[in-house]
Amino acid sequence: MSSSFRGVAVRYFSLLLDALSREGVDGARLLALAGIPASRFERGDNELRVAEVQAFLLAARELSGRRDLGFALGPLIKLNSHDMLGYGMLSCRDLDQLLRLTSRHYHLINGTFSMRYQRRATHAEVLFSPVVAMPPETLEFMLEVIAVSVYHQSDMVLGPGRPRYDIRLSMAAPPHQARYAELSAARFHFDPGAVPGVTVLFGVAMLDKPLPMAAPDVVRQVEQRIAPAARRPVADEAWGPYLTMMLREAQGRLTLDDIARRLEVSARTIDRQLKKEKLQFRDLALQVRFDCARELLSSPGATASAVAEQMGFSDPANFSRAFRRQAGMTPGEFMASLSAAALPPAPPASLP
Repeated sequence: MSSSFRGVAVRYFSLLLDALSREGVDGARLLALAGIPASRFERGDNELRVAEVQAFLLAARELSGRRDLGFALGPLIKLNSHDMLGYGMLSCRDLDQLLRLTSRHYHLINGTFSMRYQRRATHAEVLFSPVVAMPPETLEFMLEVIAVSVYHQSDMVLGPGRPRYDIRLSMAAPPHQARYAELSAARFHFDPGAVPGVTVLFGVAMLDKPLPMAAPDVVRQVEQRIAPAARRPVADEAWGPYLTMMLREAQGRLTLDDIARRLEVSARTIDRQLKKEKLQFRDLALQVRFDCARELLSSPGATASAVAEQMGFSDPANFSRAFRRQAGMTPGEFMASLSAAALPPAPPASLP
């Protein structure tokens, strides 16, 4: 989970900034609103940290009025957008080699996510997982950027006539979901209860198709050039906020083993890191589930039974008991207290 590189290269945000400028958005004003010095955009290998990505995203939304910025940025990212690594990707002999190369050096593309590639007998699985805590808006933006850019870069590499494949995003379907249907080579699936990340499933037949610009010497030279950047010093980071984000995005329905498998570490390792912060996974999970339940119960038209089902409780009575242990009241009493708080104050009694 740890690395000193925890941001995203500015060159990708420059693509979005240029696209928004063509639509009439004032780029200088956007950066000023986000509190990011324009000088940071003078070098593409500068990076934006998570807080700066969030500020950039919120400023871009405010000035453009758009909520599909992740979907919009995805097609703008080409293989040659990835600097030296991109030339290596373009020079791979097939998709299998490209995915292996990219997974080894994905931190050069996006330091806030990891990429894991596994080839099996019938299919290949590519997992993109967040490795730092980030706000919900930033996480969904990143998920869409990754999913859509993978689609368009695969389209560039494999060309027409490729078999369909699947891309799964751990988020609710966005308002612009219909636009995903236009990306006909892939089937996109949205699941807000899944382990946070993007999963891409390719059929094994796609992996060995020769690529048109294969150049083994170029791949070797690129790996030699970028190898030092892969050996970054490890830095300790807080696990509590990160695990809270993972649990929040899955509405608290992840187990410690679920997260450990996704991160390729042992559950004992996570537990040991949490103990350093005087935290326990069980307490984090309970608090996140309680927070999610309160938020769902506060929604207009919510019912306790519907929320219980959404939270993964097979029996509403079990949900009611669990909620009462945390809140000191039943879900029904909680909703009644919200209704009472929303009532306007009674007018003062008139004097005789």
